[in-house]
Amino acid sequence: MEVWIADTEFLELDRQLEGMMALLPAAEREKALRFRKREDSLRCTVGRLLIHTLAAERLGRVDMSLRFSEYGKPFFACENAVQFSLSHAGKLVVLAFGDVPLGVDVEERRPCNWRELASVFGAEEQSLLRRSEDSLGMFYRLWTVWEAFSKEEGLGLVIFENGDAIMDYGSETIHHQSRTLRFRSWETPGYTMSVCAEQLGEIRLRCLSSEDWNQILMVNRGTSPPERKKGVEKEFN
Repeated sequence: MEVWIADTEFLELDRQLEGMMALLPAAEREKALRFRKREDSLRCTVGRLLIHTLAAERLGRVDMSLRFSEYGKPFFACENAVQFSLSHAGKLVVLAFGDVPLGVDVEERRPCNWRELASVFGAEEQSLLRRSEDSLGMFYRLWTVWEAFSKEEGLGLVIFENGDAIMDYGSETIHHQSRTLRFRSWETPGYTMSVCAEQLGEIRLRCLSSEDWNQILMVNRGTSPPERKKGVEKEFN
Protein backbone atom coordinates (compact mmCIF):
# COMPACT_ATOMS: atom_id res chain seq x y z
CA MET A 1 0.00 0.00 0.00
CA GLU A 2 1.15 3.52 -0.73
CA VAL A 3 -0.14 6.83 0.58
CA TRP A 4 0.49 10.11 -1.24
CA ILE A 5 0.25 13.18 0.99
CA ALA A 6 -0.05 16.59 -0.68
CA ASP A 7 0.45 19.57 1.63
CA THR A 8 -1.22 22.35 -0.37
CA GLU A 9 0.44 25.06 1.74
CA PHE A 10 3.96 23.64 1.49
CA LEU A 11 3.52 23.12 -2.26
CA GLU A 12 2.02 26.62 -2.68
CA LEU A 13 -0.89 25.18 -4.66
CA ASP A 14 -3.42 27.92 -3.92
CA ARG A 15 -1.72 30.30 -6.35
CA GLN A 16 -1.84 27.56 -9.01
CA LEU A 17 -5.53 26.76 -8.57
CA GLU A 18 -6.90 28.23 -11.79
CA GLY A 19 -4.19 26.59 -13.88
CA MET A 20 -4.77 23.24 -12.18
CA MET A 21 -8.52 23.46 -12.71
CA ALA A 22 -7.90 23.92 -16.42
CA LEU A 23 -6.33 20.45 -16.49
CA LEU A 24 -9.50 18.77 -15.26
CA PRO A 25 -12.24 17.35 -17.52
CA ALA A 26 -15.15 19.76 -17.87
CA ALA A 27 -17.48 17.93 -15.44
CA GLU A 28 -14.82 17.78 -12.73
CA ARG A 29 -13.86 21.41 -13.29
CA GLU A 30 -17.50 22.45 -12.90
CA LYS A 31 -17.73 20.48 -9.66
CA ALA A 32 -14.64 22.20 -8.27
CA LEU A 33 -16.04 25.60 -9.23
CA ARG A 34 -19.31 24.97 -7.39
CA PHE A 35 -17.66 25.16 -3.98
CA ARG A 36 -18.20 28.48 -2.24
CA LYS A 37 -14.88 28.41 -0.43
CA ARG A 38 -11.66 28.55 -2.39
CA GLU A 39 -9.96 26.04 -0.09
CA ASP A 40 -12.69 23.47 -0.87
CA SER A 41 -12.19 24.01 -4.60
CA LEU A 42 -8.45 23.60 -4.07
CA ARG A 43 -8.77 20.32 -2.17
CA CYS A 44 -11.22 18.96 -4.75
CA THR A 45 -8.92 19.88 -7.64
CA VAL A 46 -5.81 18.43 -6.00
CA GLY A 47 -7.63 15.20 -5.19
CA ARG A 48 -8.76 14.76 -8.78
CA LEU A 49 -5.29 15.40 -10.15
CA LEU A 50 -3.90 12.77 -7.77
CA ILE A 51 -6.51 10.24 -8.92
CA HIS A 52 -5.77 10.94 -12.60
CA THR A 53 -2.06 10.51 -11.94
CA LEU A 54 -2.71 7.18 -10.22
CA ALA A 55 -4.74 6.07 -13.23
CA ALA A 56 -1.89 7.02 -15.54
CA GLU A 57 0.71 5.21 -13.46
CA ARG A 58 -1.24 2.04 -12.73
CA LEU A 59 -3.71 1.79 -15.62
CA GLY A 60 -1.93 3.66 -18.41
CA ARG A 61 -4.73 6.20 -18.90
CA VAL A 62 -4.99 9.58 -17.23
CA ASP A 63 -8.65 9.85 -18.33
CA MET A 64 -9.86 6.56 -16.80
CA SER A 65 -13.55 6.90 -15.92
CA LEU A 66 -14.74 6.70 -12.33
CA ARG A 67 -17.82 5.02 -10.93
CA PHE A 68 -19.37 5.58 -7.53
CA SER A 69 -20.91 3.25 -4.99
CA GLU A 70 -24.33 3.87 -3.48
CA TYR A 71 -22.67 5.85 -0.70
CA GLY A 72 -20.34 7.78 -2.98
CA LYS A 73 -17.13 5.74 -2.84
CA PRO A 74 -15.24 6.28 -6.12
CA PHE A 75 -13.57 3.46 -8.02
CA PHE A 76 -12.11 2.96 -11.48
CA ALA A 77 -14.50 1.67 -14.13
CA CYS A 78 -12.47 -1.36 -15.16
CA GLU A 79 -11.89 -4.85 -13.81
CA ASN A 80 -8.96 -5.64 -11.51
CA ALA A 81 -8.10 -1.94 -11.19
CA VAL A 82 -6.00 -0.51 -8.38
CA GLN A 83 -8.07 0.22 -5.26
CA PHE A 84 -7.90 3.71 -3.76
CA SER A 85 -9.36 6.02 -1.16
CA LEU A 86 -9.19 9.81 -0.93
CA SER A 87 -9.39 12.12 2.08
CA HIS A 88 -8.59 15.73 2.84
CA ALA A 89 -8.57 18.09 5.79
CA GLY A 90 -7.07 21.51 6.36
CA LYS A 91 -4.05 21.84 4.08
CA LEU A 92 -3.63 18.11 3.40
CA VAL A 93 -5.01 15.97 0.57
CA VAL A 94 -4.31 12.25 0.94
CA LEU A 95 -4.65 9.42 -1.58
CA ALA A 96 -4.09 5.82 -0.42
CA PHE A 97 -4.00 2.96 -2.90
CA GLY A 98 -3.20 -0.73 -3.14
CA ASP A 99 -4.36 -4.09 -4.47
CA VAL A 100 -7.19 -4.62 -1.95
CA PRO A 101 -10.17 -2.47 -0.91
CA LEU A 102 -9.05 0.13 1.62
CA GLY A 103 -10.04 3.32 3.32
CA VAL A 104 -8.09 6.37 4.47
CA ASP A 105 -9.07 9.33 6.60
CA VAL A 106 -7.12 12.40 7.66
CA GLU A 107 -8.40 14.97 10.14
CA GLU A 108 -7.06 18.30 11.29
CA ARG A 109 -6.83 18.25 15.08
CA ARG A 110 -8.79 21.24 16.27
CA PRO A 111 -10.76 21.88 19.47
CA CYS A 112 -14.24 20.43 19.09
CA ASN A 113 -17.13 19.06 21.13
CA TRP A 114 -15.56 15.61 21.03
CA ARG A 115 -17.68 14.25 23.89
CA GLU A 116 -20.86 14.69 21.86
CA LEU A 117 -19.29 13.29 18.70
CA ALA A 118 -17.85 10.34 20.62
CA SER A 119 -21.34 9.29 21.76
CA VAL A 120 -21.50 7.05 18.68
CA PHE A 121 -18.46 5.05 19.84
CA GLY A 122 -18.68 1.63 21.44
CA ALA A 123 -17.60 0.48 24.91
CA GLU A 124 -13.95 -0.10 23.90
CA GLU A 125 -13.53 3.42 22.55
CA GLN A 126 -15.36 5.03 25.46
CA SER A 127 -13.03 3.26 27.88
CA LEU A 128 -9.97 4.42 25.95
CA LEU A 129 -11.20 8.01 26.05
CA ARG A 130 -11.77 7.90 29.81
CA ARG A 131 -8.28 6.53 30.47
CA SER A 132 -6.40 8.74 28.03
CA GLU A 133 -4.32 11.69 29.23
CA ASP A 134 -4.94 13.30 25.83
CA SER A 135 -8.65 12.76 25.26
CA LEU A 136 -8.85 15.05 22.22
CA GLY A 137 -5.91 13.31 20.55
CA MET A 138 -7.39 9.89 21.32
CA PHE A 139 -10.75 11.01 19.94
CA TYR A 140 -9.15 11.94 16.61
CA ARG A 141 -7.27 8.64 16.45
CA LEU A 142 -10.48 6.70 17.02
CA TRP A 143 -12.50 8.89 14.68
CA THR A 144 -10.08 8.53 11.78
CA VAL A 145 -9.98 4.75 12.28
CA TRP A 146 -13.77 4.51 12.06
CA GLU A 147 -13.88 6.86 9.07
CA ALA A 148 -11.22 4.79 7.29
CA PHE A 149 -13.15 1.61 8.09
CA SER A 150 -16.39 3.10 6.76
CA LYS A 151 -14.63 4.07 3.53
CA GLU A 152 -13.18 0.58 3.12
CA GLU A 153 -16.68 -0.81 3.51
CA GLY A 154 -18.04 1.85 1.15
CA LEU A 155 -20.92 2.55 3.53
CA GLY A 156 -20.14 5.99 4.92
CA LEU A 157 -20.85 6.70 8.58
CA VAL A 158 -24.06 4.68 8.40
CA ILE A 159 -21.77 2.00 9.82
CA PHE A 160 -22.23 3.61 13.25
CA GLU A 161 -25.98 3.06 13.05
CA ASN A 162 -25.60 -0.68 12.58
CA GLY A 163 -23.56 -1.21 15.74
CA ASP A 164 -22.24 -4.57 14.54
CA ALA A 165 -18.57 -3.60 14.19
CA ILE A 166 -16.24 -4.06 17.17
CA MET A 167 -12.85 -2.40 17.52
CA ASP A 168 -9.89 -3.96 19.33
CA TYR A 169 -7.61 -0.95 19.59
CA GLY A 170 -4.74 -2.85 21.17
CA SER A 171 -4.42 -5.30 18.28
CA GLU A 172 -5.38 -2.65 15.69
CA THR A 173 -8.26 -4.73 14.36
CA ILE A 174 -11.97 -4.28 13.66
CA HIS A 175 -14.31 -7.26 13.59
CA HIS A 176 -17.33 -6.79 11.36
CA GLN A 177 -19.66 -9.70 10.64
CA SER A 178 -17.36 -12.44 9.31
CA ARG A 179 -14.49 -10.09 8.48
CA THR A 180 -11.44 -8.96 10.42
CA LEU A 181 -9.88 -5.73 9.21
CA ARG A 182 -6.67 -4.08 10.30
CA PHE A 183 -5.90 -0.42 10.80
CA ARG A 184 -2.91 1.78 11.38
CA SER A 185 -2.67 5.40 12.50
CA TRP A 186 -0.10 8.19 12.29
CA GLU A 187 0.20 11.68 13.72
CA THR A 188 2.00 14.76 12.50
CA PRO A 189 1.78 18.29 13.92
CA GLY A 190 -1.89 19.27 13.63
CA TYR A 191 -3.16 16.13 11.86
CA THR A 192 -4.14 12.50 12.48
CA MET A 193 -4.43 9.91 9.70
CA SER A 194 -5.58 6.28 9.63
CA VAL A 195 -5.86 3.57 6.99
CA CYS A 196 -7.94 0.39 7.13
CA ALA A 197 -7.99 -2.79 5.02
CA GLU A 198 -8.23 -6.55 5.42
CA GLN A 199 -4.52 -6.82 4.67
CA LEU A 200 -1.97 -4.27 5.81
CA GLY A 201 1.61 -5.08 4.95
CA GLU A 202 4.24 -2.45 4.33
CA ILE A 203 2.72 1.01 3.95
CA ARG A 204 4.80 3.62 2.17
CA LEU A 205 3.99 7.20 3.16
CA ARG A 206 5.04 9.65 0.47
CA CYS A 207 4.89 13.35 1.33
CA LEU A 208 4.95 14.93 -2.11
CA SER A 209 7.78 17.30 -2.95
CA SER A 210 7.63 20.22 -5.37
CA GLU A 211 9.38 18.01 -7.92
CA ASP A 212 6.71 15.34 -7.42
CA TRP A 213 3.96 17.90 -7.95
CA ASN A 214 5.53 19.23 -11.13
CA GLN A 215 5.58 15.66 -12.44
CA ILE A 216 1.90 15.28 -11.51
CA LEU A 217 1.03 18.44 -13.45
CA MET A 218 2.98 17.20 -16.45
CA VAL A 219 1.18 13.85 -16.36
CA ASN A 220 -2.18 15.62 -16.32
CA ARG A 221 -1.11 17.83 -19.23
CA GLY A 222 -0.11 14.72 -21.14
CA THR A 223 3.43 16.03 -21.62
CA SER A 224 5.35 13.55 -19.48
CA PRO A 225 5.36 9.82 -18.84
CA PRO A 226 3.67 8.85 -15.56
CA GLU A 227 6.88 8.70 -13.55
CA ARG A 228 7.95 10.48 -10.41
CA LYS A 229 11.31 10.22 -8.71
CA LYS A 230 11.47 11.61 -5.20
CA GLY A 231 9.32 12.12 -2.15
CA VAL A 232 9.73 12.95 1.50
CA GLU A 233 8.91 10.02 3.77
CA LYS A 234 9.46 11.43 7.27
CA GLU A 235 6.54 13.73 8.03
CA PHE A 236 4.27 11.06 9.61
CA ASN A 237 5.46 8.59 12.20
